[in-house]
Amino acid sequence: MRIVLLRHGETDRNTADRFQAQADIPLNDAGVRQAQQIARSLRPGGWAAVYSSPLARAAQTAAYCAGRLDIPHLRLDGLRERHLGALDGQDRADFARQHPRTMRRLLTDPDYGPPDGETGRIALSRFATAVRDIAEEADRYATGLPVLVVTHGGVLNLLTRALTTDVEAPDALVGTCAAVCLDVGRSPGDRRSAALLRWDVAPHECEDAPTPARPLPLVALDDLIAKEVTRT
Repeated sequence: MRIVLLRHGETDRNTADRFQAQADIPLNDAGVRQAQQIARSLRPGGWAAVYSSPLARAAQTAAYCAGRLDIPHLRLDGLRERHLGALDGQDRADFARQHPRTMRRLLTDPDYGPPDGETGRIALSRFATAVRDIAEEADRYATGLPVLVVTHGGVLNLLTRALTTDVEAPDALVGTCAAVCLDVGRSPGDRRSAALLRWDVAPHECEDAPTPARPLPLVALDDLIAKEVTRT
């Protein structure tokens, strides 16, 4: 099964390079154009369903895609961005200059959580649960078509790192209206598992993308969830 995780279109906070976390920021004019362009690139009849975070920037992006494809658009709370607490609204570049070690921990240390915010593990557990639930529901469609999931850069970064080694993990967030492609199947023990196929690509490139000759290993999504549960 192919699940394509798409980051939402641009917002004013993206343009200003400010943390937006769970603030409900809508798309700006450029973001609307991005979402419309992405929607036009998708092949009608080639997708099973569209899911999104309920936050406006993701839901708006998903609505354009679902309208183009004429398929259901379902919102899941677990697809929300990571809650960044006291960091919300701060300038990212200024914060990185003033607190370089903390910024690095934010991006790479799953046990770090900003004041009043989520640790990486908590956010990853929530997000992995949503992806697993989407995969289970997609099995019931039995169409064999990919599923589009519109979400956020922070949680995409967490999942990508969980599915790769430190050497393979990307150093930057996926771009606005760019996608992460997953192959989702069953590992030994009939456990729902995912492998990273492509990163930071246009979603239509994932529609028929072949599995690489040396794919990354499947990682059980329940492991990502169970690890979090045991540490909270």
